[in-house]
Amino acid sequence: MCANNSTLIVDAGNTRVKWTLFKGDRITDKWAQELPSTDRIGSPQNIVLASVRSAEHDAVLTSLLRRSYPEAAMHSIQAESEACGVINSYAEPQRLGVDRWLGAIAAYHVYGGPVVVIDAGTAIKADFVSDEGVHLGGYIVPGLALMESSLVSQTAKIRYDAAEVSLEEGVPSSTADAVSAGCLEMALGFIQRLYERHGQAKWLATGGGSQALMNRLAIDYVLDEHLVAKGAKFVLDARLKGAK
Repeated sequence: MCANNSTLIVDAGNTRVKWTLFKGDRITDKWAQELPSTDRIGSPQNIVLASVRSAEHDAVLTSLLRRSYPEAAMHSIQAESEACGVINSYAEPQRLGVDRWLGAIAAYHVYGGPVVVIDAGTAIKADFVSDEGVHLGGYIVPGLALMESSLVSQTAKIRYDAAEVSLEEGVPSSTADAVSAGCLEMALGFIQRLYERHGQAKWLATGGGSQALMNRLAIDYVLDEHLVAKGAKFVLDARLKGAK
């Protein structure tokens, strides 16, 4: 066995690049920044890129990683029709966001099915995996910041500073609170409605804003901030095993 068994997962999301370092099957570090941090990464044996960004961005990032870590094996992951025993129900499998795909794979393998994954970041995503391991599909709605910014950008007089937001209880009595509280209620209503239909499933939360949303609802859930990285590691391990 190779002495250096570290794996770097690079999750390039819409607004942040998230880096997760594995030693064997154990996560030892995670952080978010645009460029690699040599001091934290060390000398990984494998680097996995899972990106929802443009091909041009991915090419630049891949080139940088190859130059910085020439001895590491580079791997790129996209959604496919089946991986690690999980089946993609999309007619065009590659059009499913890779973050959603990897989250579904990890959710099924770690927690079993049926399972619902709520991932709140730039967008709020809900994905559903059956007890047979079929990713059934899901929903995508704007995240809180995106909802608020769309109101500001598409209207003439909805303007406020972040310092004006108070989120006091009761009916909002300022424009800032009306927008912030209104967007929050929309997000909570979306999740609550899904729970009323799928309450028999296990519920998971991942992503930067998921915990804050889920804690406002009477829903039993498990927080797993490493779900996408775990899914990428499952896929990599399956590839390496199949290549032997």
